[in-house]
Amino acid sequence: MTRNTSFPESVKVGKPILHSLPNGWEQKTLDNYLNLESRKVNLLNDQEYDLVTVKRSRGGVVRRERLLGRNISVKTQFYIKEGDFLISKRQIVHGACGLVPKNLDGSIVSNEYSVFTAKENFYLPYLEYLSETLYFQQVCFHSSIGVHIEKMIFKLETWFKWSFNIPPFAEQKRIAQILSTWDQAILVTEKLLENSQQQKKALMQQLLTGKKRLLDENGVEFSDEWQRFSLGSIAKVYQPKTISQSELSSDGYPVYGANGIIGYYSDFNHELEQIAVTCRGSTCGVVNWTLPKSWITGNAMVINVDGSVLVDKKFLFYVLGFSDLKYLITGSGQPQITGDIKNHVVSLAPIEEQKSIAYVLTLADQEIGILQKKLDCLKQEKKALMQQLLTGKRRVKV
Repeated sequence: MTRNTSFPESVKVGKPILHSLPNGWEQKTLDNYLNLESRKVNLLNDQEYDLVTVKRSRGGVVRRERLLGRNISVKTQFYIKEGDFLISKRQIVHGACGLVPKNLDGSIVSNEYSVFTAKENFYLPYLEYLSETLYFQQVCFHSSIGVHIEKMIFKLETWFKWSFNIPPFAEQKRIAQILSTWDQAILVTEKLLENSQQQKKALMQQLLTGKKRLLDENGVEFSDEWQRFSLGSIAKVYQPKTISQSELSSDGYPVYGANGIIGYYSDFNHELEQIAVTCRGSTCGVVNWTLPKSWITGNAMVINVDGSVLVDKKFLFYVLGFSDLKYLITGSGQPQITGDIKNHVVSLAPIEEQKSIAYVLTLADQEIGILQKKLDCLKQEKKALMQQLLTGKRRVKV
């Protein structure tokens, strides 16, 4: 089904369709499982308070700011506790909901948030996973009113009219426990990925500026001077021929435009990998490494060093990616980079040192790629598991 592109990706429209009721589950409205809390705060002028917000797309409850009572403009505030489930009335159509973490216990929110605790027959962490389902998100959209997507207001009384398929308490808890193990694996992998990206960034800062010198094949530190060159003096700089959108297909050779691969074509105009700098549109200045046997369109500027004995192509790719090319962008309505990029100056190490640096950074990229692939797989597997567990198609032992 084609997504309705008139709304942001975070908004799920469409008619909510509830799956058939699994054996042993109940089909009830959520007011049978939730308590609406109202712990009013008596704001004191000289006391500091933590104010929170809820990120879109179920991104979590986070601290917004810490203010003295006298500086809080909205005086009607309410306490929240660890484990509460928070819904932002103005942002729930974007998926702004989640559990309050331990470090935000005792924070406060305005009446633009709904705060829930669980009744005895409900395990509140289960609701956090339920909120990731399409049905829940569509129900939240249909429970909100407003003339503009950014001005819609959540109506609790409407939300409480929609029925949900809810498993027994023990099964709720077991499902949440299973999915939380996937969340932990995802969190660990995200941290590993972030660390690898930061390590690569630090390596680039040191290696591409000559602050850190690698060892040659004899174990001796490279020491020869780096030299500065304009791109036009070391590479062929050009915009290739553009092909029309109607000529693209779903198979063939990859076609690179302003946003990476934009489709496929029956022919290629570059047999080898190339450095392609986006030269039109919002991604102007982004440096891409293309696949071999690909078609690069006129929306990118090719920096071609094929056959050069002075430049290692992968090294130059990293140098340009590390450079700030924004100063080359002209035009306000349609940003672009012209052939003047050939005057951009880069510092080049001796060729053997270039190769060594490129090798080290390529290894770093490979590690990042492996972690990114693992993260994508974990997220996809969790999504598939949720689809099975939260609809009762797959039952758990309790």
